[in-house]
Amino acid sequence: MSRPAWARPTDQLSFGVVTTGDPAATTVQVEVFSSLDSVEELEESADGDVGVRLSRTPPAPVDSLPPGPDGSRIVTLQVAPEPVDGLTTQLVEPGVHPVVISLLGADGEVLDEVRTPLVRLGGEDDPWEAPELAVLLDIAAPPSLQPDGSRTLPRAVLRRLVHAADLLAAHPDLDLTLAVVPDTVDALSTLPDPEAATILDQLAGRDVLAAPYVRLPATELAAHRLEGLIEPLVVRGVAVLADRLGGEPRAGTWDGELPLDDDAGRILARLGYDRVVVPAPEEDEDDRDERGDEPAPLADSGPRRLRGAGPLLGLVADPVLSAELAEPLPDRPDASHVALARYLLRPAEGDPGDRTGNTARDRDDDREDAGSTVLVRPGMLAERSTLAGLLDLLDDPEAPVRVGGLDLVDPTLDADPDEDEPAEPVTWPRGEGPDLRATARRVLALAGPLDSFARMLSDRSPLADDLRLQVATAVAADTTRSGREAALDAVEGALDDAFGAIRLSGQTDLNLTSRQGTLPVTVENANPFAVDVVIRVRSDRLTFPGERGDPRGRERAIPATVGAQDLLRIDVPVNAQATGSVPVFVELLSIDGDVPLDSRRLNVRSTAVSGVGLVISVGALVVLLSWWIRHSRAVRRGRRGPSGTADQPME
Repeated sequence: MSRPAWARPTDQLSFGVVTTGDPAATTVQVEVFSSLDSVEELEESADGDVGVRLSRTPPAPVDSLPPGPDGSRIVTLQVAPEPVDGLTTQLVEPGVHPVVISLLGADGEVLDEVRTPLVRLGGEDDPWEAPELAVLLDIAAPPSLQPDGSRTLPRAVLRRLVHAADLLAAHPDLDLTLAVVPDTVDALSTLPDPEAATILDQLAGRDVLAAPYVRLPATELAAHRLEGLIEPLVVRGVAVLADRLGGEPRAGTWDGELPLDDDAGRILARLGYDRVVVPAPEEDEDDRDERGDEPAPLADSGPRRLRGAGPLLGLVADPVLSAELAEPLPDRPDASHVALARYLLRPAEGDPGDRTGNTARDRDDDREDAGSTVLVRPGMLAERSTLAGLLDLLDDPEAPVRVGGLDLVDPTLDADPDEDEPAEPVTWPRGEGPDLRATARRVLALAGPLDSFARMLSDRSPLADDLRLQVATAVAADTTRSGREAALDAVEGALDDAFGAIRLSGQTDLNLTSRQGTLPVTVENANPFAVDVVIRVRSDRLTFPGERGDPRGRERAIPATVGAQDLLRIDVPVNAQATGSVPVFVELLSIDGDVPLDSRRLNVRSTAVSGVGLVISVGALVVLLSWWIRHSRAVRRGRRGPSGTADQPME
């Protein structure tokens, strides 16, 4: 059966009916009943008559009905708000009316029938202020970054993202708001699957919330002294969204799947957030008992003051309707129309529940008091979801429900119209975030070495940023426990490998043959990227002239950059203070001096003579020379005798 989406106050409706068998002796009849007052009545109308029968058309032979383009037969129904004639159905006010189209046999027996709800729109004299529908659509997957640095998205998740992209492609003019996880965008950008590129094309230029790189449990991070991770991950996430999707993400609204506390709320407020999307509080047992089989009331979107979220205001999402819209559309021709009828018949939050008039206008008055916008975030959509079917109807200027994104939600917070004080704050729906105790200890231990590593790389390699994303994966709200451990194992292993690939090499036994000279120090970097390091030398018996050293000259720190897979020799100036074997201690450190990379002892043999030693040696030589001269003269005088002539030998 094909059918119209709705009826104007005065309208002629055309239903396309397909019959099988011999139509010669069969007729078609249309019945219209009074407007429904609840979803429960809507469900009852699918199996039997509900309410007062407003009209029943005379049976019309199937053969006499005009054919439709698809092989169906066209059944018409004329409606009007005022009495016209016996063939026109009077629908006085806007509402949802059951319509029954019956196929009758020759004896008037009902051979088959179709029961479907029909929405009668409002007009100038009888407007229908149906609640608007603000849609926050999830484009999210579990963290995609793997310990080996690759990206992956489960096939089932990718298919659901395709469903969301198809919905956006089908409704390019609907201003839905997207809750996009930047990590998911990064994964889509790297996958060779053409469907990934199609998804990104549909996200480009849309209204997107400014979001951290992964979904963060802000309360748990603050509780474990990891709140410093929030800001850089927000900055990173916003940059990814702006770069990959174009435009500036919508600032100020936090996508709050997990509960916040006051500390986390204040942290987010300092980062520029003033609102947070929260699920509506669950009904208490008394409210559920009073409601019976009726679905939960539509939740007014707010904004609301919150208990337990610092200064942030809450935008309240309807969790019941969100779950309903994410599910597959039922397999029946008028499933989308039933979904629209259910939405229009759901009571709004604050409805009195005992409407004695049972009229559409009563419902309008109640909804006007309760608010004008319902916010849904249907999560990951099923194929041909209820939301997709509903939007197929509502993407029409004449639709009874206006559809959009967060722009439909009033950004202001007014006082309760019945009170002098602001409305009572909403208690944050409590829930449990992930247990980050073990993860937090490891992340805190890695923070210093990772910062040092980033300074060593400067801007020459993205590896430090990649490791920071592994840390983000470890603290993401939707990472499994084993995933947290694997991510941190990858960071620890990468740092150990990188630090271990930088070491000192060369000779350890050196000779210093003059008072001033140089000591060669060789640094080996086996990494595929250049690193900045510091070489620190010290000795108690040598001095090291230079700018970076202690005042006595016994120690010196020399910064250096070692190329990728390269050896660097540095000749360290040195002054010898004494001869003999002198120990020199060499340390290789990260550029900030916080991470020791390698160390060794050099044995320096100094054969240089100091200035004082030279003076003493020369003086000793002069004394020795003077003594030898005097001694030589005395010997010669002794040989000549007392007369001054040489002694004569005896005969």
